[in-house]
Amino acid sequence: MDADAVRKTREHYNSHANNFADRSQALDARRQGAALPLKEFHNAIKRKMILRFAGEADSLLDFACGRGGDIHKWAAAKIKYVKGVDLSPGEIEEAKRRFAEHVARRNSRQQGPLLEAEFVDSDQLGVSLWKEPQQYDAVTCMFAIHYFFVTEHALDTFLRNVAINLKDGGYFFGTFPSGKRVQDTIHRFGLWPKYNAPMLQLQALWKGNVASFGCAYTCAIGDTVTQGIGGTEGSYEYLVFNSTLIGVAAKHGLKPVCDWEDPELDDCFDEADAQKPIKHFHPRFPSHSDRSLTHASALFAAFVFQKSGTEQQHRSSGNQSSQKEEVRSGAADAYERKRRREDSNDTGPSQIQKSAADQAAGDWGNADSSKGLKEAGKGASADYKRPKPREARTSDAREKDG
Repeated sequence: MDADAVRKTREHYNSHANNFADRSQALDARRQGAALPLKEFHNAIKRKMILRFAGEADSLLDFACGRGGDIHKWAAAKIKYVKGVDLSPGEIEEAKRRFAEHVARRNSRQQGPLLEAEFVDSDQLGVSLWKEPQQYDAVTCMFAIHYFFVTEHALDTFLRNVAINLKDGGYFFGTFPSGKRVQDTIHRFGLWPKYNAPMLQLQALWKGNVASFGCAYTCAIGDTVTQGIGGTEGSYEYLVFNSTLIGVAAKHGLKPVCDWEDPELDDCFDEADAQKPIKHFHPRFPSHSDRSLTHASALFAAFVFQKSGTEQQHRSSGNQSSQKEEVRSGAADAYERKRRREDSNDTGPSQIQKSAADQAAGDWGNADSSKGLKEAGKGASADYKRPKPREARTSDAREKDG
């Protein structure tokens, strides 16, 4: 990744680390915070995704693990071993402390720690090869893949690191803010280049035409880790375009899973995205919540990819192998076509000619229905075989996480 981007991201998240003495204090602060509905909803999505695609797994690798907020989700899903990696040393120290508290609580109840975990800090995930001693059943990246959209090299390197550490047939899944929705929010509801609301502030930092990589902006959601603190203006992020993510992932044998076969999980996302490779959050917050909190949550989307490994390819006939190569080539071609269109279109304020009714509606239902995305999603998932639902269910699946 770009050294300046790494520095800004590390400074921001270090400023949010170790702000509470223990988990109990952190949970008390969260219950009193204005963003509680958003945090509960986002935690529920992560919990359901972890249970669905990593339940009872032997191992999970969490890239950009942050402060270890998913420790209890991993335990509830009965995952045996997790390794977390993050570029913030401060957040890694807090994750280690939280895990130690988790182990102590289990021991105090005379329940041995079923989950084993370790945490390390590194800023190399988007810079150079990161190869673990073992491959993992699942790899996750929650609310963080957008940081690797600083350059094409950074994203390509990151997804290569995902693929080489993931077992054949394993799942890579996570969440991110939709670049299209970030753009739409600033254009439709803000005074370019800013959008200001009680619970959400966005500021576009890119100049000129929008490109597939390097389009920086700041995002601050009130009462969350993205909020500016200690001199930062919020989280320093980059626009993510769905077809770009799908196209680069296809280069590394990562194919999108379109049907997640879990009605409870599907209910968290826009109904229109049911068979799409990227699914957008559909928050339903209490009426007393600030409207901009709902708007902030609706910026986000989720993805699931499955690794199509070399062993599976070797078992296939020559004709099947050829078809798979055509699938990857088609996805990559669609991705390149989409990139060229994005790079050639100026989406600055002068290009946005929306009616007042359209601005008020803020309808994102068709935001990502571009031809390039459809081609990439259709091509990359052409030979995808639906997974069987996991059976893991636990009585404490709804335990609140910090």
